[in-house]
Amino acid sequence: MLLNNKFFKCTTFFLAIIFLAFFKQNLVAEDKVTLLIHPTLYKAMGGPNGVVSDLKNNKAIDVTVITSPYGNILDKAVLSFVSGGGEFDVVTWIGPWINSETIGFLEPLDGLIKSSPTSYDYDDIIESLRNVAMFPKSNGKTYGIPYRVGTGIFYYRKDLFKKNNLQIPKTWDNFIKIAEQLSNDKMFGVVQRGKPGVHVEQDFKRYLFSTGHAVLSNDYKSCLLNKKDSIKMLEIFGEPYLKGWAPEDMLAWGRDEYRTAMMQGRAAMGLYFSPYWGLMSNPSKSQVANNLGWFLVPNENGKNNGATLNGGWFAVMDKKSKNKKAAFELIMAMTNKQNQLRGGLEWSNGPIRSSVYNNDKFNKKFPVAKAWLKAISLGISDAQHPRIAQISDITSKEIINYLQKKKSASQAMNDACDQISPLL
Repeated sequence: MLLNNKFFKCTTFFLAIIFLAFFKQNLVAEDKVTLLIHPTLYKAMGGPNGVVSDLKNNKAIDVTVITSPYGNILDKAVLSFVSGGGEFDVVTWIGPWINSETIGFLEPLDGLIKSSPTSYDYDDIIESLRNVAMFPKSNGKTYGIPYRVGTGIFYYRKDLFKKNNLQIPKTWDNFIKIAEQLSNDKMFGVVQRGKPGVHVEQDFKRYLFSTGHAVLSNDYKSCLLNKKDSIKMLEIFGEPYLKGWAPEDMLAWGRDEYRTAMMQGRAAMGLYFSPYWGLMSNPSKSQVANNLGWFLVPNENGKNNGATLNGGWFAVMDKKSKNKKAAFELIMAMTNKQNQLRGGLEWSNGPIRSSVYNNDKFNKKFPVAKAWLKAISLGISDAQHPRIAQISDITSKEIINYLQKKKSASQAMNDACDQISPLL
């Protein structure tokens, strides 16, 4: 009888272990999500040992990460959507992809945001970025949470400005005068990217958006490139090149060339993508690290400088996700205060929260942080229009026509609108 009792107890014990293991396995299985993400963005959340690892340890959410280059993310996600969805629970997404042709596949996040913990503090995310995630813009449903951002800002040689007794330009007219004054046989007055395609098009828009408007009107029904201020911005963008104050081969310059020119001491100033500061201010890689300064993008009236092109990534959720609660936990983990600060300090992420740019540790590491915050807050993002790729190609082509003296600025911008308008 005693032996049978022991046998019963052992059997019960082992059955309990098996049951708990089975229960735990199924519980974890319910909390599996898949993330489709650009490799650089994955590194910006700490890779396998960062946010993903913490989420598994703290929330029992197992994240399968699929990395994909920029050009393939949209195609992969849309193919999954039209095939019934559910393959990727969360996808990293740029602002223009939140548009009339994609929102039917995306989960509106307003309810999840409203029920999120107070500590998540959604309102701490910079308003200009939150608005991009809404469709229609600024008053529609929210289809994404900002995850990573960069903006435009001028980096310049403080020593050259001091030597020539120059003040930071607040208007474009003063900027042009300084570009001419600092230009000589050994120094480019200003450098920008001129390579056809996204390079020249994005850099022109960093100038253009200082007007307070983008390529399209806010309702995406009108092309604004033929406006008087747009034409003037093309002339300002092109003048240094056309007058020889910029590199003679600027039309072949991309990211590496114009960063290297500054780092090697061959450029006085340039309108750069803000995250380049980390590289360009590194004394082991930049000859001008100790003389590098910054100033906000000028405008016509010299007041409230800083408006320019914002570029960034968002986290969106597939409407057909089978585990929306866990998917939103992942989105919150990618974008909460703690991990946005951690990403900015340790993983080279471009933070999307005001609190990070006001953080003492972040300001100590990045003295330019407050200027970044103002630029991002005033910044404008690309149009959320399904034909944005074609619009960008047309814009690039007409900018090059002007820089190659094939057309006047007015003709180039008017021709651009003639081609863009039928797409709207």
